[in-house]
This record gives sequence, structure tokens and C-alpha cells, in this order.
Amino acid sequence: MTPHQQLSGTYLCTVEITLQEGGPLQVGQTPWRNRRISNITGGAFDGQRMKGSVLPSGADWAESGLDDDGNATTFLDIRSVWQTDDDALIYVTYSGRLVIPQRHLETFKDLKAKEALDPSEYYFRIAPTFETSAPHYGWLNNVLAVGLGQRLATGVRYNIFAVD
Repeated sequence: MTPHQQLSGTYLCTVEITLQEGGPLQVGQTPWRNRRISNITGGAFDGQRMKGSVLPSGADWAESGLDDDGNATTFLDIRSVWQTDDDALIYVTYSGRLVIPQRHLETFKDLKAKEALDPSEYYFRIAPTFETSAPHYGWLNNVLAVGLGQRLATGVRYNIFAVD
């Protein structure tokens, strides 16, 4: 393979997002999907080229179910707004996958135990894109990123990398 046919990335930032206390709103099983909505209540991000807050303005409109092996699977659909320390607004959207192996389902249901579960024990990946009108952050408009996720007792943490 040539270098243009190999995937590589550059660390962009780490973001911690807090979610509404009490867990997601359970819309439940509709004729099309099992929908739940997790409202974003805040957070913070920090990286070499960007730092700031996650505004309480978005949510994850997730779909969940079980795969053929009994693992819990979630399709993520997130929209959020980040505000940099110099007051630029960045619209961040991402989809992703969270897969919890059947052997960890009972542990994962307990909010306090989510943080205790080693992230290597489950699959949690996202693919963010960014949109901003701020000239200083305009480079983000051309970035596709990938993130490695971890569940926390109060929300989620992602280490995000820009795909080169």
C-alpha cells in the first residue's frame, strides 16, 4: 500500500461530556427501533489547538438492541455545540458504535460501575465532524476525526484524532 492508502491520525483533543442525571429518556421500542435520548448538560475539551466547554445544548439520539451473540449494541447519533476559550462556536456531530459484551451487561447497567469497567472490555468508537464560522478554527471544517470512547459515571470521555 502507498502512504495515501493507509490510515493515520493526529491527536486533536480529549473531551468529557456530562449527560443528564438519571440516565437517558427511554422512548422505547417503536415499530422502527429502540430509541433513547441522552441530553448533554455540559463538559469540556482540551487539545493543543483548541480548548473550551461543551454547551448544554445537544443530545445523543441513540438506537439500541442486541446482536446475534447477545451483546448490547448502540448506534450513536450526537449533535452538540462546543465553545472555545476565545468564544468561537463549533457545531460537532458524530455517529458511532458502542458494543458491550454480554458478559459485562449487568455491570454496565450500574452507573457507578461504568467507570470501573476497563475500556478495553468494550468497543466504543465515534466519527466526529466539525463546523464553524470562526476563521481561527476554519481548519476544523475540513477534518474528519475518529474517537475512542469511555463511559463514565456522569457521561463519556473521548480521545479524538484527526484522520490525516
